[in-house]
Amino acid sequence: MSAGIPEPSGIPEPSGTPTASVEAIEGRLRHVLDLRSEQHVDERAIVIEHRSPLIYMLCTAAELEHALMCEYLFAAFSLKRSVDEGLTHEQLAAVERWRSTILMVAKQEMLHLAIACNLLTSIGVSPHLSRPNLPQPARHYPSGVRLELLPFGEQALRHFLFLERPEGMDLTDAEGLAAVEHAVPVMGTEEIAPHLQEFRTVGHLYRSIEAGFRHLAEKMGEENLFLGPSGSQTRGELFGWKELGPISNTDDAVRAIEAIVEQGEGPRGDWRNAHFGRFLSVLSEYLQMRQNAPGLEVTRPVLPVLVRPPKPGER
Repeated sequence: MSAGIPEPSGIPEPSGTPTASVEAIEGRLRHVLDLRSEQHVDERAIVIEHRSPLIYMLCTAAELEHALMCEYLFAAFSLKRSVDEGLTHEQLAAVERWRSTILMVAKQEMLHLAIACNLLTSIGVSPHLSRPNLPQPARHYPSGVRLELLPFGEQALRHFLFLERPEGMDLTDAEGLAAVEHAVPVMGTEEIAPHLQEFRTVGHLYRSIEAGFRHLAEKMGEENLFLGPSGSQTRGELFGWKELGPISNTDDAVRAIEAIVEQGEGPRGDWRNAHFGRFLSVLSEYLQMRQNAPGLEVTRPVLPVLVRPPKPGER
C-alpha cells in the first residue's frame, strides 16, 4: 500500500480465479455493490487480425486513461480541505485519506497513459495524447462506457467502481448513468457503416490488446511488428515508475499490459489492492460516515459539466 493510505478493512482475501471477483465479495462490503448477476460474465477477446485495429485499440486505451485521470482529479479536487468548511478533525482525516487514494489512482492512470504511448511507439506509431472533451460525445465509446466529471460522492464512487470492475463482474453503473447503455440512436438500429467490436470493461480492452500483440507477432514476426525505436520511448527513471520501460518484443508488451491490468482491476480476479478494491473501501467508509452524520457535505459546491449552458432560471 502507498504511504498515507490505510490498509482497506473488512475486504476478504479473494482467490486467484476470475470467478472470485464476484464470489469473494462478502462481509460488510458486499451490501454496497449492486450486481446484475452473480454469475461470471464471459468476455471473449476482441479479434485483432491486422495492424490498423491494434493501433486503433491502443489509441482508444490511451484516450480512456487520459479521461479516467480527469475524472479522478475532478473528484479529488472537489473535496473540502479544512475544519473551517464544516468538518470535524476526524472527518477531515477521513477526507484526506480518500483524497490520497483518488490521487494515487490518478497518478497510476498517468502511468498507464505513458505505457499505452510506449506500446504505440513500439509498433512505429506516434504517441496518442488527445481525448474527447467531457461530457463525452454520444456513442464515442461502447454503450457500457460513459465518462463523466462528477464531484466526490456516492454516485462518483459507484461510477468509478463500474469503470474499474474486474473482468467478468456484471456490475450496475451509478444511478443516472446506467440508462445510457439502453439508449437508441436517433437514426434507428440499422447500421450504415461498419464499426469495430465493442469492449465491456477496461480490462477486456487490454486483454484484447494483449491477445492482438501475441497473434500479430506470431503472424507477422516480431521484427515486422515492433518497428519503433526503443530510444524514442518514455523511461520510468524520469518519473520513478519501475513499470515503465522500453518495449521491443512481445514479452515486453505483455509485461507492460499486465502492469496496467493488475493496478486497475487486479491480477485476474485479485482486486483487493487494485483500483476497484481501493474505491470499494472508500465507498464503504463514506457511506458509514454519512449514516453517522446525516446531511454532512464533504465536497465544496461544484458546477455541473453540461453540453450546453442552462437557460436563465434552469438548474
